[in-house]
Amino acid sequence: MQIQASRGPNEQFVVFGDLKPWKNTWLVHVKVLHAWKQYIQSVETMEFVLADETITPAGGAYRTTDHTWKMVFNQNTVITRSNHVNDELYMNLTDFQSVLSGTFDENFLIDVLGQVMDCGDVENIQCTEGKQQKKLEFTLSNISDSRLPCFIWGNLAEKLHSAINQEDGMVTMLLRFAKLGRFRGELQISNAFDASQMMINPSIPEAEAFKEL
Repeated sequence: MQIQASRGPNEQFVVFGDLKPWKNTWLVHVKVLHAWKQYIQSVETMEFVLADETITPAGGAYRTTDHTWKMVFNQNTVITRSNHVNDELYMNLTDFQSVLSGTFDENFLIDVLGQVMDCGDVENIQCTEGKQQKKLEFTLSNISDSRLPCFIWGNLAEKLHSAINQEDGMVTMLLRFAKLGRFRGELQISNAFDASQMMINPSIPEAEAFKEL
């Protein structure tokens, strides 16, 4: 995808690391890693996680990167489909020990991959404003058998629970743009609702390695 705003005749593509807020005619060439709708005070916005060729993702309301600035589209922004085909996932898998040590910055979303273990049942939880959300608790184990307590909300909870019931063997899960938080003092991984992506038994080398255990 190419994004441009009032492009000049000699405008060149720039990478995210060079973007600054005092100019509004940037031209970038990016891949859309994830897109979702968000509702804040009855206003609907479309949020994106984008990555350029430097493999630096940039996000919207959720912090997926330590990039200082957020990109905002305006009425002059032009988006065109790129002819460049790229199957790169632009993953940045987080080491479990970094999470368990408590030194990881909880303000940023992370990518985690592991074997699903100790999965419970889907629960209906009463949330704020009388809304109910589905919740599923489980544990993720990595190749070294380090384990992270996890829970996911909403449709992802039902999707994972269904996959586990249908699979006879091991289930691996990649949770992209996951949220790190604490519950009763314990570090836990969860989805940031629609900002997160879940892939069950993904066809990637990191997941295939679990089959060799």
